[in-house]
Amino acid sequence: MDKTNIVKLAIDAIQNKVPNTYSKDQTSDTLRQAFIDANGGSTKFDIKAMRRNPELFEIIEAIVPTMIEEGLRGDEFFNNYVEYRNLALGDDEDFWVEDRSLFLVADAAHGTQGVRRQRLNAGEKVNIPKTLKTIKVYEELNRLLAGRVDFNTFVDKVGRSMLIEVYNDIYTTFNGISASTAGMTSDYYKSGTYAEDTLLTLVDHVEAANSADATIIGTRSALRKVTTAVVSDEAKSDMYNIGFYGKFNGTPMFVAKQRHAIGTDSFILDPDKLYVVANNDKFIKHVNVGEGLLIDSNPMNQADLTKEYMYGQQNGTGIILAGKIGVMELA
Repeated sequence: MDKTNIVKLAIDAIQNKVPNTYSKDQTSDTLRQAFIDANGGSTKFDIKAMRRNPELFEIIEAIVPTMIEEGLRGDEFFNNYVEYRNLALGDDEDFWVEDRSLFLVADAAHGTQGVRRQRLNAGEKVNIPKTLKTIKVYEELNRLLAGRVDFNTFVDKVGRSMLIEVYNDIYTTFNGISASTAGMTSDYYKSGTYAEDTLLTLVDHVEAANSADATIIGTRSALRKVTTAVVSDEAKSDMYNIGFYGKFNGTPMFVAKQRHAIGTDSFILDPDKLYVVANNDKFIKHVNVGEGLLIDSNPMNQADLTKEYMYGQQNGTGIILAGKIGVMELA
């Protein structure tokens, strides 16, 4: 099996497009054998294998971005609030931000054209800075070649490892929205003790500014702090089953699952922040270069003279407020 067919089979497996007549175990066995063949017929992988068989890691470079992309597409928060660009698929690198200002409508007498002209502002392009993210995948590949893990386990481990890094960036960016964020004003950023009327007004502002229905987002801890003067039986059921009221005076509430910052037990999202977002606004922007990069280090630069190989990929995350969002920071 040549490299093109190996990559296609691997991507089909990741995307669950394998024919019904072909089981997951058969897919894993076929891919494992293909990797062994690319490794010169050996089930053992070591530092020298890279130099002997570069095609092996050309395959890895091709399939890891697909692992990451498929993992992102399966997440509800990502699908609802993150606009994604993959430059390897030909997407535009820049995000186009429409100007949302409207024309002033003037009263005029019949037969007169003495009305001030107004120019339509076209909008602007915004570029998200990108950085290189790296991951070591080679111990897992060694286990794959030796038959100690199947391809699905390998995909899950490598994909999840890079996804954690991507989500760390997305959640950190989301949590970083503050009163000083470009586009925020005092009407849209509130802080202090929870008050139902304040949150109602914030929802009204967001819906009026965006001409769209709003959703309230927060961690489970934050959403539990949203109370209402009138508690229906359905609301009580929501509190019992999901830990918070499913709606706030008719506005749906959506939980953003809490995550740990990488390497710590510290939460990323503020448990005291509520975000009011228009349903048509994907205000978090994520750009993925989409082409894997194999990084080959020089042993002379290492204290123990070891040689390292890392998989790297460029991506970037930012906030672009084309419309208006509201934030309520609870004391």
